Amino acid sequence: MLVTLLMIVALLIVTLIRSWSF
Repeated sequence: MLVTLLMIVALLIVTLIRSWSF
């Protein structure tokens, strides 16, 4: 459960960074 939550948070962070890195 904790690993899944961590993976979801990591994906969200990566998406935000990619969006900001325009």
